[in-house]
Amino acid sequence: MPGMSSTAQPLPDAPAELRAIIAQLTEQLAEAERERGAQEQRIAQLLETIELLKRKRFGRSADQVPDSQLRLFDATELEALIGELEAELPAPAAPDTAKDKETPTKRQPVRRPLPSHLPRVERLLDLGEDEKAAMGEDWSFIGYDTSEQLAILPRQTYVIVYKRAKYVARTQDVPGAEVGVKIAPRPEQIIPKSIAHASLLAGIVTAKFVDALPLYRQEKIFEREGIDLSRQTMAGLLIQLNAPLTPIAAALKALLRQGAVVHVDETPVQVLREPGRDNTQTSYMWVFCGGPPGQPVRWFAYADSRAACVPKGVLLETPAQAGGTDPPPAFYLQSDGYSAYGVVANAPEVIGHAGCWTHVRRKFVDAASGRNSAAAQQMLAYIGQLYAVEKRLRAATPAERHTARLQQSRPILDAIKTWLEATVTRTPPKGLLGKAVHYALGQWPILTTFLEDGRLAIDNNSAENAIRPFVIGRKNWLFAGSPKGAETSALLYSLIETAKANALEPWAYLNHLFEYLPSAKTPEAIAALLPHNLTMDDIKPLGSIL
Repeated sequence: MPGMSSTAQPLPDAPAELRAIIAQLTEQLAEAERERGAQEQRIAQLLETIELLKRKRFGRSADQVPDSQLRLFDATELEALIGELEAELPAPAAPDTAKDKETPTKRQPVRRPLPSHLPRVERLLDLGEDEKAAMGEDWSFIGYDTSEQLAILPRQTYVIVYKRAKYVARTQDVPGAEVGVKIAPRPEQIIPKSIAHASLLAGIVTAKFVDALPLYRQEKIFEREGIDLSRQTMAGLLIQLNAPLTPIAAALKALLRQGAVVHVDETPVQVLREPGRDNTQTSYMWVFCGGPPGQPVRWFAYADSRAACVPKGVLLETPAQAGGTDPPPAFYLQSDGYSAYGVVANAPEVIGHAGCWTHVRRKFVDAASGRNSAAAQQMLAYIGQLYAVEKRLRAATPAERHTARLQQSRPILDAIKTWLEATVTRTPPKGLLGKAVHYALGQWPILTTFLEDGRLAIDNNSAENAIRPFVIGRKNWLFAGSPKGAETSALLYSLIETAKANALEPWAYLNHLFEYLPSAKTPEAIAALLPHNLTMDDIKPLGSIL
């Protein structure tokens, strides 16, 4: 139009030049479209991550799919999946209408009886004297209506006064009179000349490593009871336990490799005053779960590294290092997908490497909160089928479990593998679902190892459960004050978690151990104090020291 300036470039008249310009513009448009698609995909990934972080920060910590995501599941896929699951269920029995009428629609709550081992204090309640007098001879006493109520006494702290008998010869002619005064010997203590009795040491250890009470909180509790017992004193007592507990620790560790399977896991811990390292550098607490059948062992090891040399040093010791002469039997290694475990699994002592389906499931639970919740739900349903088989086989022997897995679990694994291979081609690799699918495919060789032997578990939960108390405690005390303190913590966790795995109450076991270990001078006497050689009937009942 007249009077308007234009910045448009004049188009050439030659068709070839026009086609070149159109091709260039088309390529630029396609490139812009690709960039826009990549940006949209990146935005979607970030939104997925934000939603996941919000759920982890503010939602429930259990590996459960949000209820809102269940409603997003595609109806067609859900119906197909339900059909697959129902096809594997046994035919339902004919309904018993009479029984159905008798069965209440809502389960009534049932109060469990109070533990039988607790002492009982009876309180007799009767009618008033005036009321009984008014009843006269017309009423006969027929017994009591009994109910129970749980009560508690405040913690009772007391002092043991040792009085050692002293004797002196009546005359200098008595044989042995030259020794002067004869005095009864002191009882052997796990920490000689300490004011802390075995029961107090067991209480401090249990409060910190079982109940996750840091020493500064225990100090406040003692203050309320009028007792001056500082956190520094308690920390010193715990570290002094390291040396006398060494024999029982060596006997316990010798049992670790005596079973067919060893589970392993690790978690970070910050340790102060490590030689040659900054206080901000991360160290690790490792846990190993093994032991012969019926004699579970939980072994903790502190290390300043997460490298493969740590589990190799614990599991691949020579007989001389382990304190024996015969090499321990070969074993399966079960762990998560951390690469260091793959290095250990290549050792000739390792029969095979088994993975963890819980870790796989956890990643698909995360993916269920993202855009591809329907696909993630499909995989979670498949994994649910695997765990349903394991639940049915909980009481089976290893041989029965091996046979049943080949018949029932292998077809499910084949279906999962087919689904993963089909899904990976149509899922962005950086999304939550893509990461979960790639993780499962990358771990596939070790995820199927549990089919080889009925002694293997489907997951690494035993190690995760063993290390969980440490993770919970770490939230309270945040760091270990020194490498020596971290080593002592590892030793005490080993004793506590092994005691729990052998159905022993931690305080009762530690109190028994601390009292009788000083007088255990032979390997047989030390072995008798290992958790699997004791029952609760062998240990002093709670409160029986007085």
